[in-house]
Amino acid sequence: MTHTVSDADPSEREFGSTGIALSKYRFPTGWFIVGFASDLPAGEVKRAHYFGEELVLFRAESGQVHALDAYCQHLGANMGVGGTVEGDNIVCPWHGWRWRGDGTNALIPYSKIGCKQNVRIRTYPVTEWYGFILVWHERHGRAPYWQPPVLPELETGEYYPLHPHSRMLNRVKVHAQMIIENAADPYHVQYVHKAANPANTASFEVAGYHLHATVNAHFGGGRAQTWLTPNGPVDAKIIYDNYSLGLGVVRFPSDLVATIQVTGQTPVDEDYTDYFYTQASVREPGDTGEAPTGRAARFLALQQEVIKQDFFTWENMKYLEKPNLAPEEARDYAALRRWAHRFYPGEQPSPDDFGYTPDGSPDPAAAQA
Repeated sequence: MTHTVSDADPSEREFGSTGIALSKYRFPTGWFIVGFASDLPAGEVKRAHYFGEELVLFRAESGQVHALDAYCQHLGANMGVGGTVEGDNIVCPWHGWRWRGDGTNALIPYSKIGCKQNVRIRTYPVTEWYGFILVWHERHGRAPYWQPPVLPELETGEYYPLHPHSRMLNRVKVHAQMIIENAADPYHVQYVHKAANPANTASFEVAGYHLHATVNAHFGGGRAQTWLTPNGPVDAKIIYDNYSLGLGVVRFPSDLVATIQVTGQTPVDEDYTDYFYTQASVREPGDTGEAPTGRAARFLALQQEVIKQDFFTWENMKYLEKPNLAPEEARDYAALRRWAHRFYPGEQPSPDDFGYTPDGSPDPAAAQA
């Protein structure tokens, strides 16, 4: 006897008979955090390994940050190990070949030809964003079709700064997409994070490169007063915004402690992701210092522990192409996974690739969040 699943089953309805596979190509398109800006002063070089590749970051003496494939195109030295900066160039430690930030050869110090004009190292678009160094990764080297968002909370002095006191960086054995899938999963909060009451999704939308969700969560656990809820239990609306699969922003309301969390999920290789975490809360009255104090400091400590509670699941899970989901969660999970697929281009560029016109130029229509 053959058992068939009813069309009323939410997983069958949303995922179809074959499910939604995780892309075999592991490195999605988007802006990704590769470091903290203050860790790379002018004239310095930093080795990095992301997207399965060795990279080198350097800040020219002019202050501009550049990101290149790490290997000198002379004989293959890794310029992230012993490389130096001269003016606006990175200098290979092996034979002193100099390379510009655009990847072109600037000087062969011992050669009568001066430089080789037909050689170029792959470069990555770079921007600095609220104290982070971001690089744009796209499988075929196409230019960015969107820019990182403005965060109004960080444009004034009303909030404590993101850096350096809230920084946390963890290397986690997980695909970056699994971290983003938390946005479609409020139901784990009661079990993983030991919340007294269940959370639920109030809204969930994906469009272009932007995911926006709101979650209703109960704080206070029925107690008359806690340090986080001094006036009694709070039903809070938490807002999630993800920009492609690399950047995440979470906002907590003033009913608790007005806070913005800024996170980055950057693929290291096919197995590991570097999870960058920072947080800024509204200042305590009269406090003009950089380090959070009072309830802001306590909320930071709490959230840093909450974040790490997810790691054990991520590091030990298996991606199911067709998960068995309850009616309350199937639609959002399926929507997120279908949305995520647009950030994984095929082996060759296609006219159908999201974000690009048929000639490979950024599509202006895709720039809208």
